[in-house]
Amino acid sequence: MAWCVLFFVDLGDSPETEVIQRILLLGILVIVPLGLSLIESPPDVRSRPLRIAVTLQPFGATASVISLLMIQGPLAGALAALWLLVNLVVAVVALSRIVHRQFWLLEEVSIDVGLLYLSVGGIWFLASRLGLQPLEFGDTIVLLTAVHFHFAGFAAPIIAGMVGRVVDSGWSRRLFIPACVAIMTAMPIVAAGITFSTKLGVVGTLLVTFGLLLLSLLVFRWLLRVTLPMTTKFLFVVSGLSAFVTMPMACLYAYSLVVHELIFDIPTMAATHGVLNAVGFSLCGLAGWKLVQPAPRRS
Repeated sequence: MAWCVLFFVDLGDSPETEVIQRILLLGILVIVPLGLSLIESPPDVRSRPLRIAVTLQPFGATASVISLLMIQGPLAGALAALWLLVNLVVAVVALSRIVHRQFWLLEEVSIDVGLLYLSVGGIWFLASRLGLQPLEFGDTIVLLTAVHFHFAGFAAPIIAGMVGRVVDSGWSRRLFIPACVAIMTAMPIVAAGITFSTKLGVVGTLLVTFGLLLLSLLVFRWLLRVTLPMTTKFLFVVSGLSAFVTMPMACLYAYSLVVHELIFDIPTMAATHGVLNAVGFSLCGLAGWKLVQPAPRRS
């Protein structure tokens, strides 16, 4: 199976980026198709972009794997461009959902935001495989930006959307609103922080941490009120607990950039925060919601 490349294929332009590339491939090969499988696809013309995206995804993912096995350059970039093409079709899915939506629902907007952010990850992945360094960022930062938009950008808002589909009344709903807004708005703030100000990066990191931890608490409360198979509950618990481990680490790392005092270096963050966030929060979270498959509200 394609995901075997995560474990058995020798990747990496350098030892520092090998773990990061494996995390990115997890996003491309597993997280994106799993997230797309949660999007409602009604049997009419509005579902056509989603069907196209799902059909193209394996081809774009395969091209991405081959691209990562090659030296950076035009050919590796051309293969990465196929993944960006898939991402752009996914963005059309989001726009189609927005245009045809009859009711303004925050959880569905969150899903659309996740679908749109994915194309940003595709652009940075393309830049990485071309060997470009936009804004004078190093290769590792360019690659990490692609990773972040596949997970914090794509997976987290979709998970938030799934939570919103089941949290529909009372104070839980009122708490869901700031959590969801924080998750949706944090990514551009973090990106601006990387580009312009480390202090702004801390604000963005605190914002996404607040959103993910509050969202996890809402999931824990929901689990106490519903009857689900133990496997499904286990996936949700792992996802939520992972956020409580990974996000404080992210805050400490962002703070260390401000005070210029190293707490965690990038390889350590990739091997701990990166892996736990990718496998624990994102993969287990999306897998849990795949088993539940909550339907969107109609009003």
